[in-house]
Amino acid sequence: MPNIAKGSPTKEFFVEMLTRDIELNDAILDLLDNCLDGVVRTCPDKDKMHTNDYYKSYGAEITINSSSFSIHDNCGGIPRNIAENYAFRMGRVPTTCSELPTVGIYGIGMKRAIFKIGREAIVHTKNKSNKYSVIIPKNWLDMSDKWDFKIEDNLSSNTLTEDGTIIEISMLNTSITDLWKTSENIKNFIETLKKAIQESYSLIIQKGFSIKINGDRVTADLDELLVQKQNDTGNNGIRPYIFTNQYDDVNVKLVIGFYAPMASEEDIDDMNESRKSSYNAGITIICNDRVVLYNDKSYLTGWGTNGVPNYHTQFIGIKGYVIFESNNPQALPMTTTKRGIDHSSAIYIAVKDKICEGLKMFTNYTNQWKGRNSQEREYSTKAEKVPYSDLFTPEAKYEYGVTLRHDPRGETYRPNLPKPINDKPFSIIRFSKSLEDIKILIEYFYGDKDAEINASVIGEKCFDAIFKEVNK
Repeated sequence: MPNIAKGSPTKEFFVEMLTRDIELNDAILDLLDNCLDGVVRTCPDKDKMHTNDYYKSYGAEITINSSSFSIHDNCGGIPRNIAENYAFRMGRVPTTCSELPTVGIYGIGMKRAIFKIGREAIVHTKNKSNKYSVIIPKNWLDMSDKWDFKIEDNLSSNTLTEDGTIIEISMLNTSITDLWKTSENIKNFIETLKKAIQESYSLIIQKGFSIKINGDRVTADLDELLVQKQNDTGNNGIRPYIFTNQYDDVNVKLVIGFYAPMASEEDIDDMNESRKSSYNAGITIICNDRVVLYNDKSYLTGWGTNGVPNYHTQFIGIKGYVIFESNNPQALPMTTTKRGIDHSSAIYIAVKDKICEGLKMFTNYTNQWKGRNSQEREYSTKAEKVPYSDLFTPEAKYEYGVTLRHDPRGETYRPNLPKPINDKPFSIIRFSKSLEDIKILIEYFYGDKDAEINASVIGEKCFDAIFKEVNK
């Protein structure tokens, strides 16, 4: 008998562990990441990568039905040597670093997605003069000693007419079959997938990349920030906090400001009563154009830490973007699923301090103007919505007064936000009364008890009336 104890993993265990902790939507996003990495390999011009039309003419189409899944792209295809040596291995080989700003780190995304969805797949690809298919057979898991996949060179000329890849997955897993068993189920799933794509790829879609699901195009959903022009109020106006720095081979850009005017007390009451979502507020983290944390309002992005208050609906107008860019994707502070931030990363710890600095400026501003919304609107209504990317251009200095100042930790622009003119301290008075009694007072003040008057307006009128009597 041989004097060894076998330590190799079984395929079932490997695949089970690989797919267990990733959601189906995230697995599909991994396949889209592969498409985008294909664009970067095809067009490696580092100067063009930061232009607003870099992904124009490229796209991917996803098709979902009750028995199969496919994704078809025109993003350059998989070079033959990469397919033979790297793309289908379970893990990234150390020598495959390409010094390109991709988001593929661990070399598991495509395989993990395929096995999350089904057990049988064919990957067709065309890359320049190479046309071939890689076969993942349904009994691959049963072949314990064979980890490789067969490559066939008889790809039909009609399958792919331009450089790109088609992944066709059949023999769906039982959980996926149950999820997509009816047209209504598929429709509901597609809606959640569209939302996930909008959260993660809106920036890329804005740069020209086309994504379709069962023929329907997914649109971008990125908010702009309020910025007051230089000639409106000089340096005193609504403008965002901005920070940039280079950490070794990672470039960082950060911007935090208002995407909407601060909420009034009436707005907050209405939001609480209707449970209106704060969906659009918070901090969004982007790594190499890929959103990895969307509108976060937790400690991960500084809320409730370092002197920043916990998120509250009164901060519903505050929004920020943090952009990490690197030709070494392993240096980016994101998790393996690319749907979370590695908050233990040294780079992220340093940047988080700047996030907190920006958040404190705008939460403090909100608290200062609390109860004086009519005065504050004189400033916020003069500001216009601007794409956050425009704030990092040289023109921003002249158009918006954005001048970055160098300090030991990078370059920072701290806006001179407006302050209330009246220094007399304010306090909020809030109480509840029956609707019937409020209607009596509406009739008293306005002559019509059914007039659409906000209850807080009636409360203020009552206070003013009594205050006038007392002052007599």
